[in-house]
Amino acid sequence: MALSNDKLKEILLAQSYVTAEDIVIAEKDVEERGISLKQALIELDFLNQNLYDNAIAEYYGLPYFDSENTKVEPAVIIQLPEAIARTYNCVVVARPDVARVVIITSDPSKTNLDKAIRLNLDNEEAYFPPDESAETKDKDPKKAKDKTPERTPFAGEVILNYAPPNVIDTLLVHYRKPLETKFQNIINTSAKVAPEILQTIFDDAISLGASDIHFEPRETEVIIRFRVDGVLHVAGQMPKLYFEGVLNRIKIAGNMKIDKHFEAQDGAIRYRPASGDKYDMRVSILPLVDGEKVVMRIIADSVQKLTLLTLGFSERHRRQLERAANKPFGMILASGPTGSGKSTTLYSLVKLRNRPDVNISTIEDPVEYKIAGVNHTQKNDETNLTFANGLRALMRQDPDIMLVGEIRDNETAEIAVNSALTGHLLFSTVHANTAATAIPRLLEMGVEPFLLASTLEVIIGQRLLRRICNKCRYSYNIPSKEVRELYPLAARYFDTEETVRLFKGKGCISCHDTGYAGRMGVHELFVLSNEIRDLIIDRRPTEELTVKARKQGMKLMFEDGLEKVFQGFTTIEELLRVAAPPRERILPTEDIEL
Repeated sequence: MALSNDKLKEILLAQSYVTAEDIVIAEKDVEERGISLKQALIELDFLNQNLYDNAIAEYYGLPYFDSENTKVEPAVIIQLPEAIARTYNCVVVARPDVARVVIITSDPSKTNLDKAIRLNLDNEEAYFPPDESAETKDKDPKKAKDKTPERTPFAGEVILNYAPPNVIDTLLVHYRKPLETKFQNIINTSAKVAPEILQTIFDDAISLGASDIHFEPRETEVIIRFRVDGVLHVAGQMPKLYFEGVLNRIKIAGNMKIDKHFEAQDGAIRYRPASGDKYDMRVSILPLVDGEKVVMRIIADSVQKLTLLTLGFSERHRRQLERAANKPFGMILASGPTGSGKSTTLYSLVKLRNRPDVNISTIEDPVEYKIAGVNHTQKNDETNLTFANGLRALMRQDPDIMLVGEIRDNETAEIAVNSALTGHLLFSTVHANTAATAIPRLLEMGVEPFLLASTLEVIIGQRLLRRICNKCRYSYNIPSKEVRELYPLAARYFDTEETVRLFKGKGCISCHDTGYAGRMGVHELFVLSNEIRDLIIDRRPTEELTVKARKQGMKLMFEDGLEKVFQGFTTIEELLRVAAPPRERILPTEDIEL
């Protein structure tokens, strides 16, 4: 149950988790940015997630379940039917003896929770007790009594603990069945095969935290793959017989044409699963020899809650970005390949400046996240609303800050630079391998060097790497000589210490035996100084720009990732997969003056 801001304030103040002064400051942030009180308190460092969870547990008068230090056996979890566990947000975590059961829940106030547990414990088929409110009893008490199944309720002690929703979701993975099994059950029992198969695929992808769903038709079957934490996995396959019905539902929901099978189409779907969260899905359909391939990008509303800190920016990088984002004019660019989190980073910067006294407008393709207080415009080539034309129109809308989805041509680049030169703050993305290589990319588009040097403030280079799973992470010591032999590309970073402490994930059910769960950013910030501006005007090569930035304290992407390796966030193998070290000898860094 989501708590209102007023209720949360009452709970936190009563239990002295925050002060009245903290609340006043946070409520100002809530009013200006349209965010929740919880988010404001966490972003202002008045509260953290662990303290919040403990406060909610105290409010309900329940012990807090320590998921980090408590091992739960899969055989224990499934003692409640899956439908009951998901409906009541509860999971069995211990069965000390036949007369006691320990159950965690994220919503202890759920109606009939205790009765549902007692009637369903040790039963495979779920039974939902009727609502015992006065309204229900007055309507038809006899009907409810007649529906009670012939089963003996559990008469022992039910010990409830509180756990946050993410812990419940992690443990619910134990109920997961292969997609093929679910498909076969639907085919055998349902009259609406296509809708239920599609819903099952959506729910499975969301429960696994997938960012993309691929439907890949073959001669006799359709392969379904999920991209989880940046890596594609085969999730299952379905008989091709049922794919046409699934495909037509996707086309109708995405406002596409169902009678066109030999041309590419794009669309968008909004999906709301039983959990209540909203998910926007960008749909791309491409004809293949064996049928039409569908790729769906999943965009969750929860991404809007991400901040520079939760995206993985170091404290130093965060200060540099906040300083640049609070300037009245200039240009901030995010560079990297497709799917590296560039747009999410820019949205986090937009949220920093999102206040009633600031006019923020965007031109995007597509609009991924809708932020209250921000004016979003969708690029539309059919109506000639291109990035360049949209940016021209935005200039006449009295903007303070503009976000352009991508600078990809000369016209857009010139208008972007000129808008930054005329007193506006502009955010945009550019495809480049590193932060420094974005500069020659823009010069090749025809931007004059002196204009680029005058407007550019900072370029963010970034990638996404997988986090080590917190549930099965462990550390180990390894001789530095062995590290150099195992990872020769990174050898220069391991030439001083005798032993090195690294981290890995063993692999568990929470991370599907991968050792990784979730992703974080690895970054480099190319901050323009007067010396670097002079080099840009002189059209000096990228290597020279990088060397100058290094002398001024720029930390390369690989070095930022290496810090995350030593801190236990990721593995050196994962870092080398996404951000190889530079070829040249690394220069010593000096701190940039902030």
